[in-house]
Amino acid sequence: MIEYDDGIHLKETDLWFDSKKRVPLSFISNASISQFSSHKKIIATPQTIRLIGKRFRNSLVLPCPFNRPFTLGKLQIELVPAGSILGSSQVVVDLNDKRLIYTGDIKLRPSETSEHIVVRHCDILIMKSTYGKPGYVFPPTADVMDSIKAFARSSLSSGYVPIILVDPLGKAQDIIKELGNEGFKLSLSKSIYNTLKIYEEFGFSFSNYESFNPSRLEGRVFIIPPHLRGSGRIEGIERKKIGVVMGWAIDKPYAKSVFRSDEAFPLSNHAGYDELIQYVELARPKEVYLVQGFSTEFSRTLKRRGYNAKPLEKPTQLELL
Repeated sequence: MIEYDDGIHLKETDLWFDSKKRVPLSFISNASISQFSSHKKIIATPQTIRLIGKRFRNSLVLPCPFNRPFTLGKLQIELVPAGSILGSSQVVVDLNDKRLIYTGDIKLRPSETSEHIVVRHCDILIMKSTYGKPGYVFPPTADVMDSIKAFARSSLSSGYVPIILVDPLGKAQDIIKELGNEGFKLSLSKSIYNTLKIYEEFGFSFSNYESFNPSRLEGRVFIIPPHLRGSGRIEGIERKKIGVVMGWAIDKPYAKSVFRSDEAFPLSNHAGYDELIQYVELARPKEVYLVQGFSTEFSRTLKRRGYNAKPLEKPTQLELL
């Protein structure tokens, strides 16, 4: 039996998946989860543990590398790549001749700064459906990157400082990799710079970047998190062009309005609507349970395709295993 209550709990065990409240033992799927509790014990990849850092200080941390099965009581558990960001993982649980997979955030589009997703067949699939509506189909990553590079070139050639607003985890590293390889000089905010150094610890390489220095912005692309849009670091730059990079920029007018930007680029660490469908078709589950995002809408999509799918709403208990 599984219960859903600010996280997913495999009943008759201590194991939870991405629990928002403090519990005895929780699997943490990636370092970018929006709500995090300091659980008594935590299962995560070494990459996720390193990226989350001090937020784990009150927990007993159990680092679990990819593709190394282990037992937890009567459970057989394995973490496999989710393709979202560095270290992001799915958890595969085998019990009583049935296989359950909880995905967390996933992405099928390949990235140069994260492990490529692994898709396993399962009986029961519990997945996040952040972009589970037809309007959220992302353009090819290469096309978006070309647009970002064109924005940077145009701004620099006109005497403006191009400023890119992007989350510090995942998309930022993809953009830094792409722009740095193209020869752009990059100035990074402290949080993005520090995160990049952790990526380098795990073997990823980047070029042409330095930590933000307000006296060294000329000829550079400034990369900073969106929440600092109104900060002095941005407002103090007189000649600037601002571009915001996020999944919700699929609705460009909305993103440009919210962040008062000149451009918006639709790039995401999450699977788009088409990728979610593709994942389910590859996994071939007998049952699908959906959490977060457009879970109700996406469950209807899957039902029309012949899947036994339903959203998980709080509180819900399911006789799954």
